[in-house]
Amino acid sequence: MKLLILGGGPAGCAAAWYAKQKGIDDITIVEKEEKLGGCSLTRFYHEIPYEYGPQILYTDEDDIRSVFEKFITNVKPKTEDREYHPKVFIDGTIADPHDFPVTVANVLKQKDPTKVIYELYKINLEKPDFSNFENYMISRMGRTLYENYIKNYNIKHWNRHPKEIDTDWAKMRTLTLREKNDMFQGRWQGHPGDYTPLWSGLTKNCKIICGKANVSKDMSNCFIDGKKVIADLIISTLPLGEELDYRHTYKVFVGVKNAGFLMPSYANSFPNNYNFHRILDYKQQFYVDSKYSLLSFAFSWDEKNKINEKICVEEVKWFVKNILKNEISDIWSETRRYTYPVHNRHSLRLIDKKFKLAAETKVVPLGRCGVHAYVSKDICFRMARIVMDNLDKVIGCGRGKIKVLYSLREKLR
Repeated sequence: MKLLILGGGPAGCAAAWYAKQKGIDDITIVEKEEKLGGCSLTRFYHEIPYEYGPQILYTDEDDIRSVFEKFITNVKPKTEDREYHPKVFIDGTIADPHDFPVTVANVLKQKDPTKVIYELYKINLEKPDFSNFENYMISRMGRTLYENYIKNYNIKHWNRHPKEIDTDWAKMRTLTLREKNDMFQGRWQGHPGDYTPLWSGLTKNCKIICGKANVSKDMSNCFIDGKKVIADLIISTLPLGEELDYRHTYKVFVGVKNAGFLMPSYANSFPNNYNFHRILDYKQQFYVDSKYSLLSFAFSWDEKNKINEKICVEEVKWFVKNILKNEISDIWSETRRYTYPVHNRHSLRLIDKKFKLAAETKVVPLGRCGVHAYVSKDICFRMARIVMDNLDKVIGCGRGKIKVLYSLREKLR
């Protein structure tokens, strides 16, 4: 059997691994970059590992964890409870970090805690409002907490008012009021320091081709560098369709000569100030001894609302100088497209059409772009496992295959 995998990110590498476990030995992976890993490709800046985003490795499934541990050792953060805790800042400074996800402690940081407590008293958690994302969040945490922590961040990140975002997206995320700010809810979590051994181990003995792949709109044909290719099964981690809504990311990376941490947490969001929505402190993802610190500032954009890169860079420089009180040693920027699939009713209708088309072809969509949903690495592995456990159905066409495709979206986070 000839298997062709389009995209060498976490989903593509996971598909290769599970395919080998099923006895498939003719596997070709097509990746446009020189190295595998996608957003989780590890690079280094003065001994500090970094990827394109907060690439925390976590899972609550022992069998997926066992695959990870075949190739890498996950190192827990050196926090008191050995868990990651992002922070959020609602006033533009970094003097008073608030919990994220939002906790009871956040209530006491409000200008009028009594009002917030009253709003929480009035909500009915057993009957949330599912009409849209905004109403859902208000029905879960009250208007004040929603407006301070959630509303503006999502407008900035998705370029949409939360009223335009479907409620199903909210149910996948850890956004409701919590007792503890445990982003991954106590699951096995950490950072290996370098993901390279994972991607190379998963794809050992596979043929790797550097090229640009694409799938036709009707999902019936696949092309590599413009040439049509044929395989018994094609797993595509490419965008499910150009007509679907995506948010792209422009990141400004800043190196600063500083032996400590520059930010209060490894991931820091700013819902109400600045054009960037998040700052990452990579040294805090994996505690490494370095005389430098590395930050990235994330700006979201789409085809209709492109960003002014010059303005972004100047804003970053201002922040480092005036808020962090530091001087920049190195600065560079990168753009990655299709970072965040936008979850709304329009997208759900298009996904349904694409799945029905794919069900009649040799193509199986997989991964974040393949199922048009924000997913973690462990979800990518779960999807790949589901596909290979149902190999007889996905090789065929019709109801059996489409049922498998829909099952890939059943446990999204």
